[in-house]
Amino acid sequence: MSSTRRDDVLASILRWAGGREDVAAAILTGTLARNDRSADAFSDIDIEIIAHDPRLLAEDDRWLSVFADPVTVLHLEQDDGWPTRLAIYDDGMDGTKVDFTLAAPRRLQEMISDRRLNALYTRGYRVLLDKDGVTKGLPPPTGDVPRRSLPTKEEFRRRVEEFWFEAFHIPKYLARGELFLVKRRDWTMKELLLEMMEWHALALNPTPVDIWHLGARLRQWTDPGTWRDLHRTFARFDADDARRAFEETTALYGRLAREVARKAGFPYPETVEAKIKATFPAGWHRK
Repeated sequence: MSSTRRDDVLASILRWAGGREDVAAAILTGTLARNDRSADAFSDIDIEIIAHDPRLLAEDDRWLSVFADPVTVLHLEQDDGWPTRLAIYDDGMDGTKVDFTLAAPRRLQEMISDRRLNALYTRGYRVLLDKDGVTKGLPPPTGDVPRRSLPTKEEFRRRVEEFWFEAFHIPKYLARGELFLVKRRDWTMKELLLEMMEWHALALNPTPVDIWHLGARLRQWTDPGTWRDLHRTFARFDADDARRAFEETTALYGRLAREVARKAGFPYPETVEAKIKATFPAGWHRK
């Protein structure tokens, strides 16, 4: 992505927002708004359009074509109820991606009245446009790492058992030669493995750890041994390599989960793991 082209798209968004009576403010978030030098030439534009009635923008989103020609647009609803539009624009080069959040002034008013920013704004934000003064009183971003906590004992148990529930299927699929089903189950296990790596980083570090979402910057926040072992958990579309990677995945998960359990004072469900492994069919890895 060209940073110059990205700047042009951002400038076009601000011109559009400035000319819309229903738009009150535009706020940059994400890596481009942070002061931690995490932004690079590939960083997306994350921008919040604060509108008096954001649903109108969501229902008729022809405005997305004002800035450049969109290649495709993904329509999503966030957990907080604000609609988002994720657009990739054709700039004749590497493409420019813009993540739009469409929110009402109420989103900001809650943070102003609470005198506390949410996790996204705490990491960094920049007010690029404010026609109605809706951002007045927003606390400044601190850049602090959001504090995360370890799971409860019950949540830990459930998630470990879920991992072994998924593991139950893979040897059987391999014995049948069902490689695509192996990949589907394996990815669920990888998502659970990522969660355990996050908990592991929290458990082993006395100070707050900057854990990025979806495994981003993973090498920065996980320990070197886990990073090394993780490389061996991925496989080709091949039965023998899938078996090898499955054994590496279960070994790494088991190690991390036991270390988290020791640090947190939780029991590890040894019986569940042992009984699941006992169900693996004889010779499953030699099919």
